[in-house]
Amino acid sequence: ALLAHAAGNLKVAIEMVKNAIALDDQVPLYQSNLCEMCRRAGRINEAIAAGQIAVALRPDNPDFKYNLALACADHKDYPAAIKLYRELLRVNPGNGLVCNNLGTALEKSGDIDAALEYYQMAVQLNPAHAEAQNNLGAIYSERGLLDEARSCFSAAIRARPDFIEPVYNLSSLKTFTVRDPHFTNLKKLTDKVTRLPVDAQIRYYFAMGKAYEDVAEYNDAFKAYQHGNQLKFSQLQYNDSQAVNVIQRIRTIFTGDLFTDQATAGSSDGTPVFIVGMPRSGTSLIEQILASHHSVYGAGELNDLHEIIRKACGNDRDEQVFATCEAGLPGFDFTAMAGSYLERIRRHDPEAMLITDKMPANFFYIGFIHLMFPKAKIIHSIRNPMDTCFSCYSRLFNETMEFAYDLETLGNYYVRYMALMEHWHSVLPPGSILDVVYEDVVDNIEQQARRMLEYIGVPWDGNCLAFYENTRQVKTASVAQVRKPIYNSSVARWRHFENHLKPLLNIVHGCCHD
Repeated sequence: ALLAHAAGNLKVAIEMVKNAIALDDQVPLYQSNLCEMCRRAGRINEAIAAGQIAVALRPDNPDFKYNLALACADHKDYPAAIKLYRELLRVNPGNGLVCNNLGTALEKSGDIDAALEYYQMAVQLNPAHAEAQNNLGAIYSERGLLDEARSCFSAAIRARPDFIEPVYNLSSLKTFTVRDPHFTNLKKLTDKVTRLPVDAQIRYYFAMGKAYEDVAEYNDAFKAYQHGNQLKFSQLQYNDSQAVNVIQRIRTIFTGDLFTDQATAGSSDGTPVFIVGMPRSGTSLIEQILASHHSVYGAGELNDLHEIIRKACGNDRDEQVFATCEAGLPGFDFTAMAGSYLERIRRHDPEAMLITDKMPANFFYIGFIHLMFPKAKIIHSIRNPMDTCFSCYSRLFNETMEFAYDLETLGNYYVRYMALMEHWHSVLPPGSILDVVYEDVVDNIEQQARRMLEYIGVPWDGNCLAFYENTRQVKTASVAQVRKPIYNSSVARWRHFENHLKPLLNIVHGCCHD
């Protein structure tokens, strides 16, 4: 089994170690080896079962607990993993690997402050711990501590120059120059990149595209972006015709007559403010401006509305959700759905007058939003379609944005999105949605900030103009941008790549507003 494992043949390794266990199931080492082999093979339930037996047989063995903790973390059973890691640290507080893994489990379970503490501990124990430096840098980045984040990512790269994740993370926080040692390091990795796992290759090409764009080598930048996008898109199974059907169903279901018939549905609570639009259209900037007001809490991109609607419909996929709606939307209890949503968002701030939900894709659910919260404010962020689409194409998203990695698919998605927004404007009462143009915000932030604050019903607050000083945690791809004063360098960025983007322009030209 050990020889097969060393040779990379997990199937045979698992079979052989099971044979050993069949001969003697009271040897904890066999069980722990089975735990690790099954974990690496993705057979997590088997891994946990074997790991639990090993720990029960030898509860004092740290290796057995460590293997079981890894399996629990892979199974997303973070409380179990945290418990095991804490037990290990009580015996050996100087184990930096355990500190880092405990930090990861804590972060994934939502305890960011505790995660930060253990990442810092791991780095103090070993400044060359590349994974811990990268993880620490990611939290610093989200909290707006960009200098500290850059320092951590740089330390991770120094420790392991071929560790692509900090290379990619750093690329979004800096402007490369021709003689930049990080740019030199990226180019040195070119010959090695194809030997890396595909996900690492994808990160490399997006980082390389950003570096080439920074030094104004736009043809090379586009080639790198294109390569990364092609690799990512090949991993996905995006169904464009299915996406067309979803939009058609929404427009069929949510009519002006429906909203007239359901005028008394939902909650009168005006706490939520929904910020919707395409990814990379300025939604993060809008939320940062609003969240700098003393009466507004910025909750970021929330999945709560998505989950509540799916629960009400009893389905998991968009096309199934709207199929359910078609069958019987009037039977929904919109007041109860609103109450469930309010309970969730109030956990972020029980006292705030207004709470923003900046999930861009909630534009699909504007009909539900109005039925649940007739008084809720909906701000729609609009940006030049070419800048919006290219900004998506040049960004590797943490979330699943399957439409973003192919120019034709991306263009068609944008056109359908704009058509759906026109539909919402036509069927909802006037004033239900406020369109805010990103370029107008860049051109005159005070005018647009006053306009948005008046719309959501709060007085002027000068802090909104100093939004970049707000230290609230930001998890989106715009983490670096919202920490800067307003700037216009992203306006018409797509024109540097105009020769490569003609197919996209042909698709979205009818949506252009400038």
